[in-house]
Amino acid sequence: MEMILTQHQTQGLAMTPRMQASLRLLQMGNVDLAAHLAEEALENPCLEVRLPEAAPALPAGVAGQRRDEDWDAVAALEAAKPSLYAHAAGQIALAFPDAKARRVALAFVEALEPTGWLGTPVETVAATAGVPVPVAEAVLGRLQQVEPAGLFARSLAECLRLQAEAKGLLTWELSVILDNLSLIAEGRLDALAELCDGTPDDVRAALRTIRGLDPKPGLAFSMPQAPIRPPDLRVSRKRGAWTVELNRSTLPEVRVTDAPATGRDAAARTFVAQARSRARWLARTVARREFTLLEAATCVVRHQAAYLDHGPRRLRPLTTEDVALEMGVHASTVSRAVAHRLIETPRGTVPLRSFFSRAFAPGTGGDGPSQTALIALVAEIVAAENPARPLSDTAIAKKAEGSGVRLARRTVAKYRDMLGIPSSYDRRQPALQDA
Repeated sequence: MEMILTQHQTQGLAMTPRMQASLRLLQMGNVDLAAHLAEEALENPCLEVRLPEAAPALPAGVAGQRRDEDWDAVAALEAAKPSLYAHAAGQIALAFPDAKARRVALAFVEALEPTGWLGTPVETVAATAGVPVPVAEAVLGRLQQVEPAGLFARSLAECLRLQAEAKGLLTWELSVILDNLSLIAEGRLDALAELCDGTPDDVRAALRTIRGLDPKPGLAFSMPQAPIRPPDLRVSRKRGAWTVELNRSTLPEVRVTDAPATGRDAAARTFVAQARSRARWLARTVARREFTLLEAATCVVRHQAAYLDHGPRRLRPLTTEDVALEMGVHASTVSRAVAHRLIETPRGTVPLRSFFSRAFAPGTGGDGPSQTALIALVAEIVAAENPARPLSDTAIAKKAEGSGVRLARRTVAKYRDMLGIPSSYDRRQPALQDA
C-alpha cells in the first residue's frame, strides 16, 4: 500500500467567542440587553450604562391639576378582583368550620381549572385527601352551593344545571335538554322535543334560557395578565413615505469612560487596558446591533408598504433570505435580528415576523400572492357570508376565483382550520336553532 501526502485549501468560518457573543447580543430584546449591560458595568470601570427611564410619572391630580397634600394614591387605586382560587378558599373558610372537611375542600380547589370546572375526577381528589369517595362527594355537594353558581361542576351540563337551579329556572324539560346537549350540537331539535314531550318551539325557548347562563363562571375572576412589552421599533408615514425608527425609550445607552489612575501598578494597568478594550467592543457591538435591526426593519417595511396602506390582503411574499440578500448578510443574521421584535404600526403593534410570508405558489417569488394574503381573503369571504346560508369550501373557492385567485377546496379547508372557522354545517346550526 502506497502512502500519498497531499495538500488542499478550504474556506470556512470560525466562530470566535466574540462573534458568538455578538450574535447573542443581536438576538436579545431591549430589556434583556439592558440587564446584561448593567451587569457588565458592575465589573468594568471603563463602561458606563444608562438604563432606560421608567414610565413617566402621572400628572399631579386629575387632568394635570395639583393634588392635595392628603391625597392617598394607594387608597385611590381600584381594588383588583380576587383570583378564582382566593375566592374559593375564602368561601371554604366560611362554609367549612370542620378542619377535616376543610382539608378535603381545599383538595378540590387544587383541582379547579380556570373555567371553574373540576379538572380531576372525584376519586382522584379523594385519594389525594386520604378520604373515602362518599366523603369527598359529600364535600363536593356542599362546594357546589358556593357563589357564583356553577363552580366545582364536573361537566358543562352540571355547570348549567347548578346555575339554572340557583335561579329557579330548572324545570323537568330543561333538565332533559341538559342531559342531551349532544343533540343540540347535532341540530336535532325534533328529537329533543320528543324527549321533552313538547314542540321544537319549546326547545328553542329553553335554549334561549340556557344561553343566558355562564358556561365558564371561573373566568369572571381575575387572571394573571401577560406582561405588556413596549415595541422595539416604530413605523410612521413622513413626507409620503413609510419611515422606521428605533424605540429609544427602551434602549440602554453605552459610553466608554476613563478608568481611575493606576500609577505604576502593572497588574492594574493591564486590567484597565482589558476593561477599556471590552467596553469599546461592547459599545461597537450594541451600535452594530441597532444598525442591523433598523436596516432589516427598513428593508421589510419597504417591501410591505402595500400591507401598511391596505391591510393583510396586500402582504407580499417575503423571506429572511430575500432580506439577507439585499442587506448582504447571512439569513441567520436577519432571523436573529427580527426574532421576538415588536413594531408599532398604524394598524397596531405586531411582531416583525408577521411581515414575512411564503409565496402561495412556489417559484413565483414576490410576483404572486402570499399565503398570509390568501388566508386573509378566506376570512373576508366567510365574514361577508349570509349566516343563514354559510358558504361551503367549494363556494369559498369560487368566490376567491372571482377575486383573481385560484384555490383548491382542500386549500380552503386548510386555511379555514388555521383561522379556527368551523365547517359550513357547524356554522349553520345557530341559525337553525333560532329559526
